[in-house]
Amino acid sequence: MRVLFSCVGDAGHFRPLLPLARAFVAAGHAAAFAAPAAFAERVEAAGFEALPAGIPMREVRARVVELDAHLRTLPPLERRLFAFSVRFGEIAAPAKVRDLHAVASTWKPDLVVFESADLAAPIVAAALEVPSVLHAFGRIVPLACYQRAADATAPLWRDLDLEPQPLGGVYSGLYLDPCPPSLQSTSVPEGVRVEPIRPVFPPDPGESLPPRLEHLPDRPTVYVTLGTMFNELAVFRVLLAALADVDCNVVATVGRNNDPDELGPLPENAFVERYVAQSLLLPRSAATVTHGGSGSTLAALAHGVPMLFVPQGADQFENAVACTEFGAGRVLMPGEVTEEAVREGVVALLEEAAYRERAAVLAAEIAALPAPEELVDVLVA
Repeated sequence: MRVLFSCVGDAGHFRPLLPLARAFVAAGHAAAFAAPAAFAERVEAAGFEALPAGIPMREVRARVVELDAHLRTLPPLERRLFAFSVRFGEIAAPAKVRDLHAVASTWKPDLVVFESADLAAPIVAAALEVPSVLHAFGRIVPLACYQRAADATAPLWRDLDLEPQPLGGVYSGLYLDPCPPSLQSTSVPEGVRVEPIRPVFPPDPGESLPPRLEHLPDRPTVYVTLGTMFNELAVFRVLLAALADVDCNVVATVGRNNDPDELGPLPENAFVERYVAQSLLLPRSAATVTHGGSGSTLAALAHGVPMLFVPQGADQFENAVACTEFGAGRVLMPGEVTEEAVREGVVALLEEAAYRERAAVLAAEIAALPAPEELVDVLVA
């Protein structure tokens, strides 16, 4: 079987697909990734053929500066409806669908697997009469997001002589759900077949822990990450300053697009890198300060690590609220992220066992989900 994986140009959308892609290859099938040309190096470093299609997410964000300004005026939990439909329905999908149709027509997949924000993929799969599978990267995207985005993508269907499908066609096939059941707050449409899949986050070939992080001082380690899209250095400065006098190691990854030297002098307990695979850091972490992206959230929970959320956008607010309500973390919404509040939140995570106990419940749920290797035969059938 030839399986084409398709994602928008961001690590948080790409990496959740990797374990299943590797499972297909290990089982003797062919797999490739359709992603923006600027993302090809990441795809190839992970060991896959890169088929160029679409534009990177940083270009998408650059086109919606006015939208971002408007979003900041809305309550955090109301922002995603507008952001999702504009970024992925009005900008990313139109920029990708023709490219994707061209490369897929040449590569000739037997199956298309796409992530929750790639609204071009179900259109192209339908045009090629190939089955498609939605591989979620976290909790279920609210149906209202897909309903609004479907209006934007309807012309793309018609351009390929297709009748637009409900909800943009994302639920025309199987739904792979990586979310632990206790964190779900909604469900997919009635009649959609759902298969659970365990989220795993292995490092890429050749990735290893930097030597200076191998032997940190004998005290709790706090991992700090803001992901790849909302990783402003100004926020890192607040977080590092807040933890400077806490008896812990602070390991922060600022993203490949940032220069750690621009943070200036660091607290004595801080270690800053551009990027380290989270699967190498989380087993050594007692707590994490995170933006709350789906990948970072599920990875931390898979290791039973409680979180202090400082959400910045996208699905991060909903993830933060869900985990906090479950008792696996705390949240500071925009406007609440002060040095004092961050320090208080992290100390609570380190000292109060209840947070780690609740995170451990979710870790057990994740561990009980079927591994990606177990889904290959299901998808081939």
